[in-house]
Amino acid sequence: MSALLLAGALSLATLAADLTPVAAAEAELARAMNELQLPDQPAPYLVSYEVVQGNVATARASMGALTTFDEGPFRRVRVDVRVGDYDFDNGNFNMSFGERAGTDSRGLPADEVETALRREMWLATDDAYKGAAEQYSAKIAAREGKEGEHAADLSRIEPLSTEPIEAHDSDGALIRELTEGLTARLEQWPAFEEANAVGRDWQGVRLIVSSEGTRAWLPTGFAVVRIEAITRGEDGARLRNARWWVARDAASLPPFEEMAAEVDAMGAWLSALSTAPVEEDYLGPVLFEEPASIELFRQLVVAEIAGTPPPEEAPDLFGGNETGPPTARIGRRLLPEGWTVVDDPTSLPGAGGYYTHDMEGVPAQAVPAVQDGVVRELLMSRVPRKELNGSTGHGRSLGNERREGMPAIVRVTPDRPRSVRKLRKRAIQLAVKTGLPYVLVVRRVEPPALAEDFQVAFSGEGPLPGLTRPLEAYRLYPDGREEPVRGLQFLGVDRRVLRDIAAAGGTSAPVDVLDAGAGSRRFSIGAIGGLPATWAVPSVLITELELRGSGGREPRVLPAPPRDVAAAD
Repeated sequence: MSALLLAGALSLATLAADLTPVAAAEAELARAMNELQLPDQPAPYLVSYEVVQGNVATARASMGALTTFDEGPFRRVRVDVRVGDYDFDNGNFNMSFGERAGTDSRGLPADEVETALRREMWLATDDAYKGAAEQYSAKIAAREGKEGEHAADLSRIEPLSTEPIEAHDSDGALIRELTEGLTARLEQWPAFEEANAVGRDWQGVRLIVSSEGTRAWLPTGFAVVRIEAITRGEDGARLRNARWWVARDAASLPPFEEMAAEVDAMGAWLSALSTAPVEEDYLGPVLFEEPASIELFRQLVVAEIAGTPPPEEAPDLFGGNETGPPTARIGRRLLPEGWTVVDDPTSLPGAGGYYTHDMEGVPAQAVPAVQDGVVRELLMSRVPRKELNGSTGHGRSLGNERREGMPAIVRVTPDRPRSVRKLRKRAIQLAVKTGLPYVLVVRRVEPPALAEDFQVAFSGEGPLPGLTRPLEAYRLYPDGREEPVRGLQFLGVDRRVLRDIAAAGGTSAPVDVLDAGAGSRRFSIGAIGGLPATWAVPSVLITELELRGSGGREPRVLPAPPRDVAAAD
Protein backbone atom coordinates (compact mmCIF):
# COMPACT_ATOMS: atom_id res chain seq x y z
CA MET A 1 0.00 0.00 0.00
CA SER A 2 1.40 3.41 -0.96
CA ALA A 3 2.56 5.63 1.88
CA LEU A 4 1.80 8.78 -0.08
CA LEU A 5 -1.98 8.86 -0.58
CA LEU A 6 -4.26 10.97 -2.74
CA ALA A 7 -4.46 14.61 -1.74
CA GLY A 8 -7.81 15.98 -0.70
CA ALA A 9 -9.05 12.85 1.01
CA LEU A 10 -9.49 14.81 4.21
CA SER A 11 -8.20 17.96 5.82
CA LEU A 12 -4.91 17.76 7.65
CA ALA A 13 -6.40 19.12 10.87
CA THR A 14 -9.00 16.36 10.87
CA LEU A 15 -6.37 13.74 10.08
CA ALA A 16 -4.07 14.90 12.88
CA ALA A 17 -6.64 15.33 15.63
CA ASP A 18 -9.02 12.45 14.90
CA LEU A 19 -8.81 9.69 17.49
CA THR A 20 -9.62 6.82 15.12
CA PRO A 21 -5.93 5.76 14.81
CA VAL A 22 -5.73 5.74 18.60
CA ALA A 23 -8.77 3.51 18.90
CA ALA A 24 -7.42 1.19 16.21
CA ALA A 25 -3.99 0.97 17.88
CA GLU A 26 -5.54 0.39 21.32
CA ALA A 27 -7.71 -2.43 19.99
CA GLU A 28 -4.85 -4.17 18.19
CA LEU A 29 -2.55 -3.67 21.17
CA ALA A 30 -5.05 -5.44 23.44
CA ARG A 31 -5.41 -8.30 20.97
CA ALA A 32 -1.64 -8.64 20.58
CA MET A 33 -0.92 -8.77 24.31
CA ASN A 34 -3.75 -11.24 24.99
CA GLU A 35 -3.77 -13.51 21.94
CA LEU A 36 -0.49 -13.22 20.05
CA GLN A 37 1.57 -16.39 20.56
CA LEU A 38 2.80 -19.20 18.35
CA PRO A 39 2.98 -22.77 19.73
CA ASP A 40 6.23 -23.37 21.65
CA GLN A 41 7.21 -19.71 21.21
CA PRO A 42 7.27 -16.91 23.81
CA ALA A 43 4.51 -14.35 23.93
CA PRO A 44 5.42 -10.70 23.47
CA TYR A 45 6.32 -8.77 26.60
CA LEU A 46 6.22 -5.40 24.82
CA VAL A 47 4.29 -4.14 21.79
CA SER A 48 4.47 -0.58 20.53
CA TYR A 49 2.60 1.20 17.74
CA GLU A 50 3.93 4.39 16.20
CA VAL A 51 1.59 6.14 13.77
CA VAL A 52 3.23 8.95 11.81
CA GLN A 53 0.72 11.08 9.94
CA GLY A 54 0.61 14.49 8.38
CA ASN A 55 1.02 16.22 5.06
CA VAL A 56 4.00 16.29 2.71
CA ALA A 57 4.81 18.36 -0.36
CA THR A 58 7.73 17.51 -2.66
CA ALA A 59 8.89 19.44 -5.72
CA ARG A 60 11.71 18.91 -8.20
CA ALA A 61 12.84 21.40 -10.82
CA SER A 62 15.53 21.68 -13.47
CA MET A 63 16.75 24.83 -15.20
CA GLY A 64 13.72 26.78 -13.98
CA ALA A 65 11.18 24.16 -15.08
CA LEU A 66 9.15 22.06 -12.68
CA THR A 67 9.70 18.34 -13.33
CA THR A 68 7.61 16.70 -10.57
CA PHE A 69 5.32 17.87 -7.80
CA ASP A 70 3.32 15.92 -5.21
CA GLU A 71 1.35 17.07 -2.21
CA GLY A 72 -1.00 15.14 0.03
CA PRO A 73 -1.55 13.34 3.31
CA PHE A 74 0.84 10.73 4.65
CA ARG A 75 0.08 8.05 7.22
CA ARG A 76 2.17 5.05 8.20
CA VAL A 77 2.41 2.70 11.17
CA ARG A 78 5.54 1.14 12.65
CA VAL A 79 5.04 -1.87 14.95
CA ASP A 80 7.71 -3.06 17.38
CA VAL A 81 7.23 -6.48 19.00
CA ARG A 82 9.65 -7.79 21.63
CA VAL A 83 9.71 -11.30 23.08
CA GLY A 84 11.75 -12.36 26.10
CA ASP A 85 12.27 -9.69 28.75
CA TYR A 86 14.10 -6.40 29.31
CA ASP A 87 17.36 -8.21 30.10
CA PHE A 88 17.33 -10.54 27.10
CA ASP A 89 15.02 -10.22 24.13
CA ASN A 90 15.10 -10.41 20.35
CA GLY A 91 16.32 -6.84 19.91
CA ASN A 92 19.83 -5.56 19.17
CA PHE A 93 20.59 -8.49 16.89
CA ASN A 94 21.24 -8.34 13.16
CA MET A 95 19.55 -11.11 11.22
CA SER A 96 20.99 -12.48 8.00
CA PHE A 97 20.08 -10.61 4.84
CA GLY A 98 16.41 -11.03 3.91
CA GLU A 99 15.30 -12.49 7.25
CA ARG A 100 12.59 -10.89 9.35
CA ALA A 101 13.06 -9.06 12.65
CA GLY A 102 10.68 -7.74 15.29
CA THR A 103 9.82 -4.49 13.53
CA ASP A 104 7.45 -3.98 10.62
CA SER A 105 5.75 -0.99 9.00
CA ARG A 106 2.90 -0.45 6.57
CA GLY A 107 1.09 2.41 4.94
CA LEU A 108 -2.29 3.27 6.44
CA PRO A 109 -5.49 4.47 4.76
CA ALA A 110 -6.16 8.20 4.86
CA ASP A 111 -9.87 7.71 5.59
CA GLU A 112 -10.96 7.52 9.23
CA VAL A 113 -12.27 3.94 9.00
CA GLU A 114 -11.25 1.99 12.08
CA THR A 115 -11.71 -1.40 10.43
CA ALA A 116 -9.37 -0.46 7.57
CA LEU A 117 -6.77 0.93 9.96
CA ARG A 118 -6.93 -2.13 12.20
CA ARG A 119 -6.46 -4.45 9.24
CA GLU A 120 -3.11 -2.90 8.31
CA MET A 121 -2.01 -2.79 11.95
CA TRP A 122 -2.99 -6.45 12.38
CA LEU A 123 -0.96 -7.52 9.35
CA ALA A 124 2.08 -5.52 10.51
CA THR A 125 1.77 -6.90 14.06
CA ASP A 126 1.51 -10.47 12.85
CA ASP A 127 4.60 -10.11 10.67
CA ALA A 128 6.56 -8.30 13.41
CA TYR A 129 5.77 -11.01 15.98
CA LYS A 130 6.86 -13.82 13.67
CA GLY A 131 10.04 -11.90 12.94
CA ALA A 132 10.64 -11.33 16.66
CA ALA A 133 10.26 -15.06 17.39
CA GLU A 134 12.73 -15.94 14.62
CA GLN A 135 15.14 -13.24 15.75
CA TYR A 136 14.93 -14.42 19.38
CA SER A 137 15.75 -18.02 18.41
CA ALA A 138 18.64 -16.90 16.20
CA LYS A 139 20.04 -14.74 18.98
CA ILE A 140 19.95 -17.64 21.46
CA ALA A 141 21.72 -19.88 18.94
CA ALA A 142 24.37 -17.22 18.26
CA ARG A 143 25.26 -17.04 21.96
CA GLU A 144 25.55 -20.80 22.46
CA GLY A 145 29.00 -21.77 23.68
CA LYS A 146 30.06 -18.16 24.13
CA GLU A 147 30.99 -16.72 27.49
CA GLY A 148 31.07 -13.15 28.66
CA GLU A 149 28.75 -10.55 30.10
CA HIS A 150 26.16 -8.83 28.00
CA ALA A 151 24.29 -5.61 28.59
CA ALA A 152 20.53 -5.70 28.96
CA ASP A 153 18.55 -5.27 25.76
CA LEU A 154 16.14 -2.51 26.80
CA SER A 155 16.02 0.01 29.63
CA ARG A 156 12.75 0.71 31.40
CA ILE A 157 11.02 4.09 31.14
CA GLU A 158 8.18 5.99 32.73
CA PRO A 159 5.11 5.96 30.46
CA LEU A 160 4.45 9.26 28.69
CA SER A 161 0.98 10.75 28.33
CA THR A 162 0.25 13.89 26.30
CA GLU A 163 -2.83 15.57 24.87
CA PRO A 164 -3.71 15.19 21.17
CA ILE A 165 -2.19 17.83 18.90
CA GLU A 166 -2.73 18.92 15.32
CA ALA A 167 -0.04 19.06 12.66
CA HIS A 168 0.73 22.17 10.65
CA ASP A 169 -0.13 22.26 6.96
CA SER A 170 2.72 21.84 4.50
CA ASP A 171 3.32 24.70 2.08
CA GLY A 172 3.55 23.09 -1.33
CA ALA A 173 3.18 26.39 -3.16
CA LEU A 174 6.28 27.84 -1.49
CA ILE A 175 8.36 24.69 -2.02
CA ARG A 176 7.40 24.68 -5.70
CA GLU A 177 8.20 28.38 -6.05
CA LEU A 178 11.62 27.96 -4.45
CA THR A 179 12.72 24.98 -6.54
CA GLU A 180 11.63 26.58 -9.80
CA GLY A 181 12.96 30.03 -8.98
CA LEU A 182 16.34 28.93 -7.67
CA THR A 183 17.17 26.75 -10.65
CA ALA A 184 16.13 29.58 -12.98
CA ARG A 185 18.92 31.68 -11.46
CA LEU A 186 21.47 29.34 -13.05
CA GLU A 187 20.25 29.89 -16.62
CA GLN A 188 22.79 32.73 -16.93
CA TRP A 189 25.49 30.04 -17.26
CA PRO A 190 24.48 28.06 -20.38
CA ALA A 191 27.56 25.83 -20.10
CA PHE A 192 26.13 24.17 -16.98
CA GLU A 193 25.08 20.63 -17.86
CA GLU A 194 22.66 20.33 -14.95
CA ALA A 195 20.93 22.72 -12.57
CA ASN A 196 18.59 20.72 -10.37
CA ALA A 197 16.69 21.52 -7.19
CA VAL A 198 14.53 19.44 -4.88
CA GLY A 199 12.44 20.63 -1.96
CA ARG A 200 10.20 19.05 0.64
CA ASP A 201 7.96 20.34 3.40
CA TRP A 202 6.84 17.56 5.76
CA GLN A 203 4.64 18.48 8.73
CA GLY A 204 3.14 15.80 10.91
CA VAL A 205 2.35 14.19 14.24
CA ARG A 206 3.91 11.11 15.80
CA LEU A 207 1.45 9.02 17.86
CA ILE A 208 2.95 6.41 20.22
CA VAL A 209 0.77 3.74 21.83
CA SER A 210 2.61 1.03 23.76
CA SER A 211 1.93 -1.80 26.19
CA GLU A 212 4.12 0.06 28.72
CA GLY A 213 1.38 2.67 29.02
CA THR A 214 2.68 5.42 26.73
CA ARG A 215 -0.04 7.40 24.93
CA ALA A 216 1.67 10.38 23.35
CA TRP A 217 1.27 12.81 20.47
CA LEU A 218 4.56 14.43 19.42
CA PRO A 219 5.13 16.99 16.64
CA THR A 220 7.43 16.07 13.77
CA GLY A 221 8.52 17.53 10.47
CA PHE A 222 11.03 19.64 8.58
CA ALA A 223 11.53 21.59 5.37
CA VAL A 224 14.52 21.20 3.07
CA VAL A 225 15.65 22.69 -0.23
CA ARG A 226 18.79 21.53 -2.05
CA ILE A 227 20.15 22.77 -5.35
CA GLU A 228 23.17 21.62 -7.32
CA ALA A 229 24.83 22.54 -10.59
CA ILE A 230 27.25 20.52 -12.72
CA THR A 231 29.61 21.67 -15.45
CA ARG A 232 32.91 20.60 -17.06
CA GLY A 233 36.41 21.95 -16.80
CA GLU A 234 38.42 22.71 -19.91
CA ASP A 235 40.07 19.30 -19.49
CA GLY A 236 36.69 17.54 -19.23
CA ALA A 237 36.68 17.16 -15.45
CA ARG A 238 33.21 16.97 -13.93
CA LEU A 239 32.71 19.94 -11.59
CA ARG A 240 29.92 20.21 -9.04
CA ASN A 241 28.67 22.71 -6.50
CA ALA A 242 25.62 22.83 -4.25
CA ARG A 243 23.67 24.78 -1.66
CA TRP A 244 21.17 23.52 0.88
CA TRP A 245 18.81 24.88 3.51
CA VAL A 246 16.99 23.01 6.28
CA ALA A 247 14.40 24.44 8.68
CA ARG A 248 11.57 23.35 10.93
CA ASP A 249 8.98 24.32 8.31
CA ALA A 250 8.85 26.04 4.94
CA ALA A 251 8.00 29.42 6.47
CA SER A 252 11.24 29.28 8.49
CA LEU A 253 13.45 28.90 5.41
CA PRO A 254 15.47 32.01 4.46
CA PRO A 255 13.79 34.60 2.19
CA PHE A 256 14.00 33.84 -1.51
CA GLU A 257 16.29 36.83 -2.12
CA GLU A 258 18.82 35.49 0.38
CA MET A 259 18.73 31.99 -1.09
CA ALA A 260 18.98 33.39 -4.62
CA ALA A 261 22.10 35.40 -3.69
CA GLU A 262 23.73 32.18 -2.44
CA VAL A 263 22.79 30.39 -5.66
CA ASP A 264 24.27 33.23 -7.71
CA ALA A 265 27.51 32.95 -5.73
CA MET A 266 27.49 29.18 -6.21
CA GLY A 267 27.08 29.55 -9.96
CA ALA A 268 29.81 32.19 -10.23
CA TRP A 269 32.24 30.01 -8.28
CA LEU A 270 31.47 26.96 -10.41
CA SER A 271 31.81 28.90 -13.65
CA ALA A 272 35.22 30.24 -12.62
CA LEU A 273 36.30 26.80 -11.45
CA SER A 274 36.33 25.47 -15.03
CA THR A 275 39.66 27.22 -15.64
CA ALA A 276 41.06 26.85 -12.10
CA PRO A 277 44.20 24.76 -11.46
CA VAL A 278 44.04 21.23 -10.08
CA GLU A 279 45.48 20.82 -6.57
CA GLU A 280 47.26 17.55 -7.36
CA ASP A 281 49.02 16.91 -4.05
CA TYR A 282 48.76 18.91 -0.85
CA LEU A 283 50.22 18.08 2.56
CA GLY A 284 50.04 20.82 5.13
CA PRO A 285 47.76 22.97 7.29
CA VAL A 286 44.11 23.32 6.25
CA LEU A 287 41.71 26.02 7.35
CA PHE A 288 38.04 25.01 7.48
CA GLU A 289 35.69 27.97 7.25
CA GLU A 290 32.34 27.72 9.01
CA PRO A 291 30.25 26.02 6.29
CA ALA A 292 32.94 23.37 5.88
CA SER A 293 33.67 23.02 9.59
CA ILE A 294 30.08 21.97 10.24
CA GLU A 295 30.65 18.95 8.01
CA LEU A 296 34.06 18.31 9.56
CA PHE A 297 32.58 18.09 13.05
CA ARG A 298 29.39 16.24 12.31
CA GLN A 299 31.12 13.65 10.14
CA LEU A 300 33.87 12.98 12.71
CA VAL A 301 32.22 13.66 16.08
CA VAL A 302 28.87 11.83 15.91
CA ALA A 303 30.30 8.31 16.12
CA GLU A 304 32.40 9.39 19.12
CA ILE A 305 29.48 10.65 21.25
CA ALA A 306 26.61 8.40 20.09
CA GLY A 307 26.58 5.75 22.80
CA THR A 308 24.30 3.04 21.41
CA PRO A 309 26.42 -0.12 21.13
CA PRO A 310 26.53 -2.05 17.84
CA PRO A 311 24.05 -4.93 17.55
CA GLU A 312 25.12 -8.53 17.89
CA GLU A 313 25.69 -10.29 14.58
CA ALA A 314 24.36 -13.56 13.21
CA PRO A 315 27.08 -16.14 12.42
CA ASP A 316 28.81 -15.60 9.08
CA LEU A 317 29.66 -18.30 6.53
CA PHE A 318 32.55 -19.46 8.71
CA GLY A 319 30.57 -19.55 11.95
CA GLY A 320 31.99 -16.35 13.37
CA ASN A 321 29.81 -13.62 14.83
CA GLU A 322 32.15 -11.36 16.75
CA THR A 323 30.76 -7.92 17.50
CA GLY A 324 33.34 -5.18 17.65
CA PRO A 325 33.63 -2.69 20.52
CA PRO A 326 31.54 0.49 20.35
CA THR A 327 33.22 3.42 18.67
CA ALA A 328 32.20 5.91 21.35
CA ARG A 329 34.46 5.54 24.40
CA ILE A 330 34.16 7.50 27.63
CA GLY A 331 37.57 8.85 28.60
CA ARG A 332 38.89 9.24 25.07
CA ARG A 333 40.53 12.55 24.19
CA LEU A 334 38.66 13.86 21.18
CA LEU A 335 39.49 17.57 21.05
CA PRO A 336 42.19 19.90 22.43
CA GLU A 337 42.12 20.88 26.09
CA GLY A 338 39.43 23.37 27.05
CA TRP A 339 36.98 22.37 24.29
CA THR A 340 33.40 21.35 25.05
CA VAL A 341 30.61 19.64 23.11
CA VAL A 342 27.08 19.85 24.51
CA ASP A 343 23.92 18.38 23.00
CA ASP A 344 20.64 19.81 24.33
CA PRO A 345 17.52 19.07 22.22
CA THR A 346 15.44 21.60 24.20
CA SER A 347 17.88 24.52 24.01
CA LEU A 348 16.63 26.26 20.85
CA PRO A 349 12.85 26.20 20.30
CA GLY A 350 12.22 26.66 16.60
CA ALA A 351 15.50 25.03 15.52
CA GLY A 352 15.33 22.00 13.26
CA GLY A 353 16.77 19.69 15.91
CA TYR A 354 14.46 20.89 18.71
CA TYR A 355 12.21 18.43 20.52
CA THR A 356 11.01 17.76 24.08
CA HIS A 357 10.68 13.95 23.81
CA ASP A 358 12.47 11.52 21.52
CA MET A 359 10.88 8.83 19.34
CA GLU A 360 10.69 6.47 22.32
CA GLY A 361 8.73 8.98 24.39
CA VAL A 362 11.71 9.74 26.68
CA PRO A 363 12.20 13.35 27.87
CA ALA A 364 15.17 15.02 26.18
CA GLN A 365 18.15 15.82 28.40
CA ALA A 366 21.16 18.06 27.96
CA VAL A 367 24.31 15.96 27.58
CA PRO A 368 27.76 17.56 28.13
CA ALA A 369 29.38 14.95 25.90
CA VAL A 370 32.89 16.44 25.76
CA GLN A 371 34.46 18.37 28.62
CA ASP A 372 37.98 19.78 28.48
CA GLY A 373 38.46 17.89 25.21
CA VAL A 374 37.64 14.45 26.69
CA VAL A 375 34.49 12.38 26.09
CA ARG A 376 32.66 12.24 29.41
CA GLU A 377 29.02 11.41 28.58
CA LEU A 378 27.23 9.76 25.65
CA LEU A 379 23.96 10.21 23.78
CA MET A 380 21.78 7.23 24.66
CA SER A 381 18.56 5.62 23.48
CA ARG A 382 16.83 2.83 25.42
CA VAL A 383 19.48 0.37 24.25
CA PRO A 384 21.90 0.04 27.21
CA ARG A 385 25.65 -0.42 27.26
CA LYS A 386 27.51 -2.46 29.85
CA GLU A 387 28.46 0.69 31.75
CA LEU A 388 25.33 2.77 30.94
CA ASN A 389 21.69 1.85 31.43
CA GLY A 390 19.20 4.58 30.73
CA SER A 391 18.20 6.88 27.90
CA THR A 392 19.19 10.54 27.63
CA GLY A 393 16.22 11.20 25.35
CA HIS A 394 18.22 10.92 22.12
CA GLY A 395 16.62 7.75 20.73
CA ARG A 396 15.78 8.33 17.08
CA SER A 397 16.05 6.46 13.79
CA LEU A 398 14.74 6.20 10.24
CA GLY A 399 12.24 3.62 9.01
CA ASN A 400 12.43 0.25 10.73
CA GLU A 401 15.91 0.79 12.16
CA ARG A 402 16.33 0.41 15.91
CA ARG A 403 16.31 3.60 17.96
CA GLU A 404 19.84 4.85 18.56
CA GLY A 405 21.42 7.81 20.29
CA MET A 406 21.53 10.60 17.71
CA PRO A 407 22.59 14.26 17.98
CA ALA A 408 19.85 16.89 18.15
CA ILE A 409 21.19 20.38 18.92
CA VAL A 410 24.97 20.34 19.26
CA ARG A 411 27.19 23.23 20.28
CA VAL A 412 30.98 22.95 19.92
CA THR A 413 32.89 25.57 21.89
CA PRO A 414 36.67 26.12 21.58
CA ASP A 415 38.97 27.12 24.42
CA ARG A 416 40.35 30.41 23.05
CA PRO A 417 38.52 31.59 19.93
CA ARG A 418 40.30 33.94 17.54
CA SER A 419 39.05 36.50 15.07
CA VAL A 420 38.87 35.60 11.38
CA ARG A 421 41.88 37.84 10.65
CA LYS A 422 44.02 36.17 13.32
CA LEU A 423 42.91 32.71 12.24
CA ARG A 424 43.96 33.34 8.64
CA LYS A 425 47.24 34.88 9.80
CA ARG A 426 48.00 31.82 11.92
CA ALA A 427 47.19 29.55 8.96
CA ILE A 428 49.69 31.40 6.77
CA GLN A 429 52.34 31.14 9.48
CA LEU A 430 51.94 27.35 9.67
CA ALA A 431 52.13 27.05 5.88
CA VAL A 432 55.34 29.08 5.73
CA LYS A 433 56.91 26.92 8.44
CA THR A 434 56.28 23.81 6.35
CA GLY A 435 57.76 25.43 3.23
CA LEU A 436 54.44 26.01 1.42
CA PRO A 437 53.81 29.20 -0.57
CA TYR A 438 50.13 29.21 0.45
CA VAL A 439 47.67 27.56 2.82
CA LEU A 440 44.68 25.58 1.62
CA VAL A 441 41.29 26.87 2.77
CA VAL A 442 38.17 24.71 2.50
CA ARG A 443 34.97 26.74 2.36
CA ARG A 444 32.39 24.03 1.73
CA VAL A 445 32.30 20.25 2.03
CA GLU A 446 29.51 18.18 0.49
CA PRO A 447 27.11 16.72 3.06
CA PRO A 448 26.78 12.91 3.16
CA ALA A 449 23.28 13.19 1.68
CA LEU A 450 24.77 14.60 -1.54
CA ALA A 451 27.93 12.47 -1.64
CA GLU A 452 28.45 10.61 -4.89
CA ASP A 453 31.45 8.51 -3.87
CA PHE A 454 31.28 5.16 -2.10
CA GLN A 455 34.69 3.62 -1.63
CA VAL A 456 35.86 0.34 -0.14
CA ALA A 457 39.51 -0.24 0.76
CA PHE A 458 41.23 -3.55 0.15
CA SER A 459 44.47 -4.75 1.71
CA GLY A 460 47.47 -2.86 0.41
CA GLU A 461 45.49 0.11 -0.89
CA GLY A 462 45.80 3.65 0.33
CA PRO A 463 43.64 5.13 3.08
CA LEU A 464 40.01 6.03 2.47
CA PRO A 465 39.10 9.74 2.42
CA GLY A 466 37.33 9.69 5.80
CA LEU A 467 35.59 12.96 4.88
CA THR A 468 33.43 13.87 1.90
CA ARG A 469 34.87 15.96 -0.93
CA PRO A 470 35.38 19.72 -0.77
CA LEU A 471 32.90 21.60 -2.92
CA GLU A 472 34.79 24.87 -2.62
CA ALA A 473 38.49 25.26 -1.75
CA TYR A 474 41.10 27.90 -2.49
CA ARG A 475 44.73 28.77 -1.96
CA LEU A 476 45.31 31.67 0.45
CA TYR A 477 48.63 33.46 -0.18
CA PRO A 478 50.53 35.63 2.34
CA ASP A 479 49.56 38.78 0.42
CA GLY A 480 45.85 37.94 0.87
CA ARG A 481 45.31 36.72 -2.67
CA GLU A 482 42.84 33.84 -3.09
CA GLU A 483 43.01 31.29 -5.93
CA PRO A 484 40.26 28.65 -6.36
CA VAL A 485 41.41 25.06 -6.91
CA ARG A 486 39.53 21.96 -7.99
CA GLY A 487 39.59 18.18 -8.11
CA LEU A 488 40.32 17.67 -4.41
CA GLN A 489 39.73 14.67 -2.19
CA PHE A 490 40.79 14.11 1.43
CA LEU A 491 43.00 11.17 2.37
CA GLY A 492 43.04 9.28 5.68
CA VAL A 493 40.92 11.65 7.77
CA ASP A 494 39.59 10.29 11.08
CA ARG A 495 38.73 11.53 14.58
CA ARG A 496 42.43 11.93 15.46
CA VAL A 497 42.76 15.03 13.28
CA LEU A 498 40.50 16.87 15.73
CA ARG A 499 43.28 16.69 18.31
CA ASP A 500 45.50 18.54 15.81
CA ILE A 501 43.40 21.69 15.80
CA ALA A 502 45.88 24.55 16.10
CA ALA A 503 43.40 27.42 16.39
CA ALA A 504 39.68 28.14 16.10
CA GLY A 505 37.31 31.00 15.53
CA GLY A 506 34.18 31.80 17.48
CA THR A 507 31.24 29.39 17.47
CA SER A 508 28.91 30.06 14.54
CA ALA A 509 25.18 30.65 14.58
CA PRO A 510 23.19 27.39 14.68
CA VAL A 511 22.72 25.67 11.31
CA ASP A 512 20.08 23.01 10.63
CA VAL A 513 21.02 19.82 8.76
CA LEU A 514 19.48 16.45 7.90
CA ASP A 515 21.23 13.33 9.09
CA ALA A 516 20.93 9.66 10.06
CA GLY A 517 22.60 7.53 12.72
CA ALA A 518 26.36 7.10 12.79
CA GLY A 519 27.69 4.86 10.03
CA SER A 520 27.15 4.32 6.34
CA ARG A 521 23.41 5.03 6.57
CA ARG A 522 24.18 8.74 6.49
CA PHE A 523 25.23 8.35 2.85
CA SER A 524 21.97 6.78 1.69
CA ILE A 525 19.26 9.09 3.05
CA GLY A 526 18.94 11.00 -0.21
CA ALA A 527 18.72 14.73 -0.75
CA ILE A 528 15.40 15.15 1.10
CA GLY A 529 15.62 12.32 3.64
CA GLY A 530 17.00 12.10 7.14
CA LEU A 531 16.22 13.56 10.55
CA PRO A 532 16.75 17.21 11.46
CA ALA A 533 19.63 18.22 13.71
CA THR A 534 21.27 21.56 14.52
CA TRP A 535 24.99 22.32 14.80
CA ALA A 536 26.87 25.39 16.01
CA VAL A 537 30.65 25.07 15.50
CA PRO A 538 33.74 27.27 15.02
CA SER A 539 36.02 27.62 12.03
CA VAL A 540 39.13 25.54 12.67
CA LEU A 541 42.74 25.35 11.56
CA ILE A 542 44.19 21.83 11.47
CA THR A 543 47.97 21.53 11.48
CA GLU A 544 48.25 18.87 8.78
CA LEU A 545 45.97 17.11 6.31
CA GLU A 546 46.58 15.36 3.01
CA LEU A 547 44.52 16.06 -0.08
CA ARG A 548 44.94 14.97 -3.68
CA GLY A 549 43.26 16.01 -6.86
CA SER A 550 42.91 14.98 -10.46
CA GLY A 551 41.71 16.52 -13.67
CA GLY A 552 39.58 15.15 -16.47
CA ARG A 553 40.22 13.26 -19.68
CA GLU A 554 37.07 13.74 -21.74
CA PRO A 555 36.39 17.35 -22.70
CA ARG A 556 33.14 18.17 -24.48
CA VAL A 557 33.38 18.14 -28.28
CA LEU A 558 30.15 20.02 -29.01
CA PRO A 559 29.94 23.46 -27.36
CA ALA A 560 27.03 24.33 -25.08
CA PRO A 561 23.87 25.51 -26.88
CA PRO A 562 23.46 29.29 -27.05
CA ARG A 563 21.16 30.83 -24.47
CA ASP A 564 17.81 31.98 -25.79
CA VAL A 565 18.00 35.56 -24.58
CA ALA A 566 14.54 36.49 -25.82
CA ALA A 567 12.92 33.55 -24.09
CA ALA A 568 14.86 34.21 -20.89
CA ASP A 569 13.78 37.85 -20.84
